Amino acid sequence: MNCLEAQSKIVAFIEDKLDDSEVLEFIRHIRSCENCAEELEIYYTLLVGMKQLDEDQELSTNFKAQMEEKLNAEYKHIQNRRKLTGSSIVLVIAIICTVGFFGYESYQNAKYLQEQEAIKAAQSKTYYYDYFGESLFHAEEEAFDLASYMEQQEQKEQSSFYERLHSYLMIQEGASQVEKTVID
Repeated sequence: MNCLEAQSKIVAFIEDKLDDSEVLEFIRHIRSCENCAEELEIYYTLLVGMKQLDEDQELSTNFKAQMEEKLNAEYKHIQNRRKLTGSSIVLVIAIICTVGFFGYESYQNAKYLQEQEAIKAAQSKTYYYDYFGESLFHAEEEAFDLASYMEQQEQKEQSSFYERLHSYLMIQEGASQVEKTVID
């Protein structure tokens, strides 16, 4: 900001009609330019003094101290607002990152559980096939009778290990022969 711009904004500054960026530039210029600081002091004394007289207030004895106080207060106000804005932006970014992280983790967890269910389903078909046979997977063709299955299990438990192994191998051999005939 040059001296002409600063001097044109003196009245607006005194009447609090400048936005934050203009106030900041104005204060920085006033702090670095003695001529503009003197000009501000003169205008401040005249305008504030006339306002006090119009409102029947007691005249201030030290307008320069009041002006310095106003400059400092405005500068601190702008700095605090900038810090608050910066902090708010950082907070919003942190919240977005946190939500994104937990959302991604939730998505990965759901995907993992789906894959585990698919693996479990594939494994259970093979695992339970040995025990329940075709009746487990083709329930519409023949109904699974739990009572008869339990009787078969009791009979198997009464038989020796070698008898159960032999019957299992016979079932497996019969299944492989069926597969060979289907392939041929």
